[in-house]
Formats: sequence, structure tokens, C-alpha cells
Amino acid sequence: MAQRRRICCRLALLATLLLGQPAAPGARRLADAAELKIKLTNGLELRGVPTDLETMVVKPPKKNVDPDAIINYPVLMITNSLKRYFIPTRRRDEINKDVVLSRHEGFKLKQIKQKGSGFVIQAVQGFVEKPGPFDAFGRRTVILNTASGETPVIQGVTEITPQCLKITALNFSWDTAMATTSVPVDVLDAMLKNASVTRMNDSDDRLKIARFYIEAELYEQARRELEEIERDFPTLGPMISQVKIRLTQAVAQEILSELKLRAAAGQHQFVYEASKSFPIENVEAPLLREVREITNEYEQARERGEQMLAQLGELQGLLKNDPRVKEIAPLRAELAEKLDYSGLNRLDAFAKFAADPQLKPEEKLALALSGWVAGGANAVTVIDQTLRMWQARFLALEYLRTAPAADLERKAILAKLEALEGVGPERIAQMIPLLPPVLDLAGAVPEGTVRIQVAGSNEGPPVAYWVSLPYEYHPNHVYPVLIALHSERGSPQQELVGFWSGPEGRGGQSQRQGYIAIAPEYIAKGSEKGYDYGAASHQMVLDSLRDARQRFNVDSDRVFLTGHGMGADAAWDMGLSHPHLFAGVIPISGAIDRYAKPYIDNARELPLFAVNGALDRDLIARNVLLLQKMMDKNFDLIYCEYRGCGPESFYAEIHMFFDWMSKLRRPAPPKEVTAKTLRESDNRFSWLEFSGVPDNIKKVNWANDKQPPHPLTVTARITPGNTINVTARTTHQRLWLARGEGLIDFQKKLKVDVNGRNKFNDFIKPDVGVMLEHVRLTGDRQRLYWAMLEF
Repeated sequence: MAQRRRICCRLALLATLLLGQPAAPGARRLADAAELKIKLTNGLELRGVPTDLETMVVKPPKKNVDPDAIINYPVLMITNSLKRYFIPTRRRDEINKDVVLSRHEGFKLKQIKQKGSGFVIQAVQGFVEKPGPFDAFGRRTVILNTASGETPVIQGVTEITPQCLKITALNFSWDTAMATTSVPVDVLDAMLKNASVTRMNDSDDRLKIARFYIEAELYEQARRELEEIERDFPTLGPMISQVKIRLTQAVAQEILSELKLRAAAGQHQFVYEASKSFPIENVEAPLLREVREITNEYEQARERGEQMLAQLGELQGLLKNDPRVKEIAPLRAELAEKLDYSGLNRLDAFAKFAADPQLKPEEKLALALSGWVAGGANAVTVIDQTLRMWQARFLALEYLRTAPAADLERKAILAKLEALEGVGPERIAQMIPLLPPVLDLAGAVPEGTVRIQVAGSNEGPPVAYWVSLPYEYHPNHVYPVLIALHSERGSPQQELVGFWSGPEGRGGQSQRQGYIAIAPEYIAKGSEKGYDYGAASHQMVLDSLRDARQRFNVDSDRVFLTGHGMGADAAWDMGLSHPHLFAGVIPISGAIDRYAKPYIDNARELPLFAVNGALDRDLIARNVLLLQKMMDKNFDLIYCEYRGCGPESFYAEIHMFFDWMSKLRRPAPPKEVTAKTLRESDNRFSWLEFSGVPDNIKKVNWANDKQPPHPLTVTARITPGNTINVTARTTHQRLWLARGEGLIDFQKKLKVDVNGRNKFNDFIKPDVGVMLEHVRLTGDRQRLYWAMLEF
């Protein structure tokens, strides 16, 4: 009876864990303070122990503080065993105190310190070479770059949890940690079985290993461990079988979550095939029903697409005596060739009315053909109007494909476009997001990592960038873009392959998550010191983005800028110099230096996610005051420090990066633009563009720390009276006028005052030429401008 009770207790521990409930009393856990789930205002969830801070600065200057004053805590620190996050306190949405996350199964490993190990490693400048794996006893030797030079350090793992490994130096005083997911499973398994508390002939200890793998979401390894336990302890067989059923449920749920992620990323063939081969044994009915719905949706979509194409052919056949068939036939052929799952919604109007007996064949054809170029919600039933829409589409593409200097050619194309009856700015605005790529891919979609070279803008030198496309790239699906800037020791290709897109043939997170990843060659020729904060490097990145927008179907509202080391320095600089281009910036081990310092306020609406090593002391000292300033002003900032680390790649953070990016979109054009500039090239902020920055502003002596530069501040504000007030000490201003809530009302007179003087007071007419020209110059098909004024 006692033996049976003991077995049931073991099963209860596993079952409650699999069900997501707290472990039974008496279960051994290794935990510090209770970790909680903290939800931010943008929807992201961070896990750790929350602490309110007055400041991030370790030794802030002393102030004469009123003892009765209310203390302000502008910073929230969220700490776990691996890292700590800092966010502005007002960015915290809620803290879930009902879910305690730190009750993890843990394993201790015994490590013996060497004599003379009291010397403290206070700063780490990185590894001389990439560290190798730990041995079966959790030990390895790494070569660090420190202030004393290259330093061999013997590391030992002291504790293993499902989230991280706690690591100590055996010949120095230095503690750090690394993510459990960063350890090869075979190495991890060997360490667990050599832990000081693990007895391989004890079923309790073996079950503890299985629980560990389940908590770490290493389900395949957990299954193997349970099978070994079942073999070594036959009396546990029936109970283990029940637990394996629950494990199957967890694996099935994980697969379903992956299918939803891949579907959102446009990988429909993968999702369809995977849904058909989804495991069904021991999987609960509601989950299977959800998977069957996915399969059925794809099969119904394919059947619907085939049926619509057949109907279009029949409808065209009914018009064989209509002279317009010569124009209709190639349009229908293009639609049939390009139609896929992502483009089906363009034919919604046709699908709805295809069986309507009151509509003529040419009216039904018009619904399909016009919906394809302008969207299902904008479809029309007049075939002649539809043919003019296709003419407008051809002319718009022809305009966007002209050479930079072909002003006369563009003027002639625009005249033809404006002469088309019933095709004005409203219709062109509907068509632009659905245009095919402006630049031809010249054959099949590139696989792997490919280098693309293009002509630079403004007659500058050629520009090159490397690109990695997501799985199943198709021009009907719109994709977010990740611009990755390489470190001083890396290359553009290495930045993609080594971090974002993974090795050739294996793929990485950018492909899986459905991102186009590009890595510009952004270092100007002749720059011996790497990134020089020059306008040429900025232009190389902007030209690369523009080309990618023209070559691929880019969601310009989801463009993210990132970089490592020197690339992170550049990401800080470029992100704050052109904040309207990006939905977020991720500097990894980067300094807020040069222009980025006085530009901090430019990031007031720009989400930032910065990562650094806690022992990268110099970088922390350079950044901390500016980071604190952003915290005080409630910027959309996450700052992460990894425990005991110097400059690294911090690949363990990659899933958090993508989770963060998935919640962000570039904000709509603001009613007010306020920006700071020190360079002539930093002259565009949302709908305000200018030139002629005073020479005294542009002349900056960065070597003189005692005289920080004073940037030029420019402002432009849209008031409720349909008035724009511009304040700028520049010689030329350009206003790109967008439509939207709180922006310009094109039905009323617009008044523009520049530096207190009235420059314009009249009605604004939407201009197709302005709309297309902005798309040509920037490649941005999501943010459309309907008119432009210059003063």
C-alpha cells in the first residue's frame, strides 16, 4: 500500500506539472524571490522579480532633497537569474501576482574553486573565440578579453534550471548565466545525470529529470526520458503511459501554435501539409477540431480559387464577339497566373456576386479584374472603367520604373494617367499597395543569402546589400523587414547567417517568423575606422531599404533596424536620425554616441529595445545617463542587461525580439513634428522635410567634450483650424500632406505659416503626381501623401 501511495504521488507531480498547476507540497524547487509575469502597455510580457527604482545610475550625484517630498520611481527593474530588464514605470500595464513563475525544477552541480580564485573579474570585453560546450560535469575553459589582456577562465555550472544555467569561474571570482536553450541537448542531458543530487537507480531522481525537460519545453527529450524510466522501472509503466498522453497533448498544442505562427507569416503550403499530417493519437478533440478547421479552410480556399478561375474563363467565353476581349484576355491570364491564397480576398466581390443572374458576364468579369488591382472592397461592375483601372496600373508601374533623371518621361506618363476618365487620386491610392514589385526579380525567387547591388541615389556610388527571404516568399503577401548592421569584426552576410536568418540550408528565426532580412554594406569606402557617422553610410542603408521595397512586397509600417557592436552604434545613430522610417530599433551592445546623444528626443515615439552585458562596464558608463533620461521621459524603451556578460551576440534574446516586434507598427503621421538635427542629411521627419541647415549648426567638434553641440530644433504643427505652423531656421521647407484623422482636411482651405509669416492660404487639390513621386523616391507603399507644398 505504501509503495502504491508513493507511485501515485510521483504521478501526481508529473500530472500537475503537465496541467500547468503548482507542484504538490514537498516537491524540491530551487528558487530565489518569486518571479512574476509583468505585462507592458504594448502587450509584451516580461518575467522576473519587479523592483521600483529611483535611478539606473549606480552612484547618482547627491541632491538636497526635501524629507517630506514624495519619492519618484520612474524605472521598473525586472530581474531573473539570467538577466534584468529596465523599463519606464509608466510602461507597466499590470503585474500578475497570481502566477508564480520561479517554482522550477532545478539541479545542483558540485564545483570546486581553485586556490587564488578570489580575484574579481569586474569587466569583460568579450571572448577571444567562441566558447566550446561544457563537459559532462559542467566545466569548460574560455578565453576572455579583459583589461589584463587574454585571460583563460575555467567555468563551472553550479545550477541548472529550465530557464538558465548558473555559472561560476573556478579560478576567478566571476558569476554569469546562460539560457538553457543555448546548450546542446546531449550536453545538457549528461550534466543533469552527473548532478550531485541525481541517482540513476532512483526513480524519483529520474522523474525529476523528466519534469525538468517538460518545464524546459524540451518535449522530445522528456518523452525519451519517460520511455527509459518505463523500461528501467516496469512497475511505473501504467502511470508513465498516462503521463505520456498528457505530454502528447503539450506537444500537439505546441505544433498548433507553430502552425498559426507560420500561417501569419504567409507559409500556407507548409501549414496545409503539416495540418494534414498532424498527430491524432491521444490528442483531445477540441484541438483536433481546430486543426481540421485549418485543413478545411485551405482546401476550401483552393477549391474556391479553382472554381473562380474556371468561372472567369467561362465568362470570357461568353464575350467572344465583344471587341474588348482582346484587352480582357491578357488581364485574366495575369490574374490566373498570380492568384494564390494571399490574393484570394481581392476577389471577394466577384465571389459574392458570381452567381447573381441580374449581372451580365462583363459585369462579373469587371468585379474580378477591378478587385484584383484595387481590392475586393473597391471593385466595380463597369468593364470599361475596369480596363481604365488596368491602364492606370500599367502607367503607374511605368512611372515608378523610370530612371532617376527621366523627368520628361515621367511627365509624359503622368499626363496619360491624368487623362484617364474616372481614375483619380482615390483610385490610385487604392491600387498602390497592391501593385506588383516595381523591380523585376529576374527569374526565380532567390534562396539562401543573396547579394544585390543597385545604383546609389543622387548619382552616388553603387550600393549593395545581402538579403534573406522568408520561407515561401510570394509577392501577394506583405512582409515586415529587418535591417541588420554588422559589427566591426563581422560582415553583412555573417550578420544574417550568424544571428537572424541562420546557416545556409537550415534557416533561422527571420525565415520562420516571416521577415525579409537585409544586411547593407554600410561602411563608406576609405573609412579606416569603420562606421564614421557620415551621411554616406546613412544613404547606403536608406538606398538598400528603398531597393528592397521596390523589389519585394515590404510592409513599410513594420521596418525594424538592428545591429551588433559597431552596427548597434550605427543603429542608435540612424534610428534617431530617421525615426519616421522604423517601427522599432534593436541596438545590441551599442553606444549612444556622437549625433545620437543630442538626438535623444527624436526617439520620443520610436520603440527601442537595447541589450548589453552587465560587465561591459565602459559601454554602460557611456549610455546610462541617456538611458535614464529616456526612462524619466517615459520613452517606449526596454533596456536589458545579461548577468556577468561582456559584449556578445545575445542570441538567447532572439525570441523576445520577435515577440516584441510582432506587437509594433509604425505610428500614423502625427499632428505635431518636433525634431533635432545637426546634419544636412537628417532632414526628413514624418511629413516635414527641409534643407539649408545653418553652417554653424553643422560644424561640430566631437573632440571637445566641454562644448556639446547645440542641434537645430524644427517644429511643424497641424492645428484644429486646418492650419500648419512651421518653425525652422532653414532656408527651404517641404510639407508632404497626408489624409487621416486629425490631419489635413482637403475640403477646407489650408493655411500655412512659416516662422510666423503666412506662406499659403488656399484649397489643396489631391495630386496623383505627388503620390507616385513619393512612392518612387522612397518605395513606401503604405504611407501615401496626397499633396506637397514647398516654401
